[in-house]
Amino acid sequence: MRRYLLAAAAIVFSALGLSSASALVEGKRVALVIGNSAYVHAVTLPNPINDGKLMAETFRKAGFSVIEGEDLNKIDMGRLLDQFTEAAYDADIAVVYYAGHGLQVDQRNYLIPVDAELQNTAQLQTRTIPVDDVLNALPPDPAIGIVILDACRDNPLARTLAAALPKSRSMGAGLAAVQAAGRTHDSGGLLIAYATDPEAVAYDGKGANSPYTTALARHLTTPGLEIQSALTRVRADVSQATNGAQHPWANASLGREVFLGAPPPDTRSNPQAATGAPQSAVNGSEVDWTVEQKLWDEASKRNTIAHYDLYLSQYPNGRFASVARLNIDQLKQAGANQTASAGPTGAGAAAVSSQTEASQIRTGVAIPDDVKQTPGTPETEAQIKLGKEERIDLQLRLSALGHSTGGFDGSLGPRTRSAIGEWQRDSGIAETTYLTPQQHMLLVVQTDPLMAGVRAQYETQKAAAESRKQASKAASAAKVTQKTANTARKKNSQQTAEDDIPYRPRGTGAPVDNGGSEVGSFAAGALLGTALGVAIGKH
Repeated sequence: MRRYLLAAAAIVFSALGLSSASALVEGKRVALVIGNSAYVHAVTLPNPINDGKLMAETFRKAGFSVIEGEDLNKIDMGRLLDQFTEAAYDADIAVVYYAGHGLQVDQRNYLIPVDAELQNTAQLQTRTIPVDDVLNALPPDPAIGIVILDACRDNPLARTLAAALPKSRSMGAGLAAVQAAGRTHDSGGLLIAYATDPEAVAYDGKGANSPYTTALARHLTTPGLEIQSALTRVRADVSQATNGAQHPWANASLGREVFLGAPPPDTRSNPQAATGAPQSAVNGSEVDWTVEQKLWDEASKRNTIAHYDLYLSQYPNGRFASVARLNIDQLKQAGANQTASAGPTGAGAAAVSSQTEASQIRTGVAIPDDVKQTPGTPETEAQIKLGKEERIDLQLRLSALGHSTGGFDGSLGPRTRSAIGEWQRDSGIAETTYLTPQQHMLLVVQTDPLMAGVRAQYETQKAAAESRKQASKAASAAKVTQKTANTARKKNSQQTAEDDIPYRPRGTGAPVDNGGSEVGSFAAGALLGTALGVAIGKH
C-alpha cells in the first residue's frame, strides 16, 4: 500500500510543480558541508566556498538537513563536526562534503582549517582535522555514511610540513586511499569519494566551481540513480572536462543500494525493471536506472580493455563512451610502453606481428547476441551519419582486417559493400552489407589497435599519389608550353619565308630588279618585245 501512496505522491507533486525528490526520500538525512578558501598561511583558493554553497543547496533539494560552514578555523571545524555527530547519530544517511586543502602523512589524511600553520610535526596533530575523526562522526550501522573530499589540490602547507618531517615519516601528493571495507557491518555501509585518484592532485578549475563539484551537483542526487552509478558519471564528466588529467575515485563497502535523490519505483511489479532495461516510470518519465550503468560500473572497476570494449559494443553512443575510448587509449599506450623492447625486430617481424594481431583482434572482442542478430539496413546505417571522411575510415578499417574495398575513396560501392558483408559473415553477424550503429562501433573496437599503422600507411600512399598527380600536372603543363612554343616558332618561320620572297608588281610577272628602277625594267621589256617582233617578221 505504501508503494502506491508514494507513486500517487509523485504524481501530485509533479502536478503541483513541486520537486518530488525531497518528498519521496526515506529516513533521516543529514549533511555536513564545509568550504575553506581564505587560508591565512597559504594562497587563497578561489572555489571551495562556492563549491560548498553549491553542494549545500544540492543536498537541501534532495531532502537533507544541512549543517554548513565556510572558511572555518580549527576550533570552528571541531565544533561543527561535533554538531554533525549529534545530529546524524540516528540518521539513515549521513554525508560529509569538504572542499579545501588536505594532506597525507604516513597514509593518513588530514583536513586543513584556514588558520593552520604547519611548521613542525607537532602542529599536524594540533592544527588539522584527521579524516579519521570525520569517519568517527558518522552514524553507526545500519546507517549509510558517505564522505566526499574535494581536497586534493596542490598544497603549499604540505610542502612546508614535509621539510620539517623526520625521515622516518613520509608525505605523498594528494590524499591517501582509505579502505571502506572493515569499518562497517550489518546492512549499512561506508563510501569515501575523492576528487581524483589517490596520490594525485585535483584541479581547482577556471570557473566558479571545481570540475569535480560541478559534476557532483549534476549527478549525485539524480532521482532513480544509485550513488555508485552517479559517481561513475561524475568520473566521466571530470575526465572529459580535464582531458583525462583528473580521474575521480571512490572506495565503497555498502550493504545496499543508496539513492541520494528519490529512489526508483519498486521494480518487483515490473519484470523488465528487474533486468535494468529502460522503462517508463510514474507519470511517463523515464527511469534513469539501466543496465548501461551497471555495465559501466563493472568496466570502470575492472579497468581493462576487454571490459571497456564490451561496454562500447553495447553502448557505442552511451553516456560514458568517450571516457571508455580515452581509457582504452591510455591502457594501450601503457601496454605499448611495456612491450616496446620485447620480441623480434625488423620489417619481417613487424609484418608477422601485424598479421597475428589482426587475427587476434577478430576473435578477441566479445560480440553480444543482439549485435549479431540485429540486421543492418540502409536506415540503420543512415543513423551513423557517415560523411566522406568517415566512409574512408570505414574502408581503412575493413582493409585492416583483410577485407578489400578496392580503394579508399569514400564511396560505398559494390566492392565496399562486399567487404562489409564479408566482415559481418566472419563476425557471425547477419550479413546484409549494411551496418547498424552497434556494428560500426564493434568494427571500430576491433580495429583500433591497428589503425595507427594503417592510417600512417594510408597517408604515405595518399601523399605519394598526390605527388604523382602534381608531377602529371606539371608534365601536362610542360607539354602545353612546348606545343605553344612550337606553334610560335612555326609561325615565325613562315613569316620569315614570306619576307624573303621578292616583290612582284600586280599584272606583271617581272621580278623587281634590285639593282635598277621599275621604269628601267619596263623599258628593257619593251626593247625585248620589239626585237622579238622584228625577228618574227623576218621569218
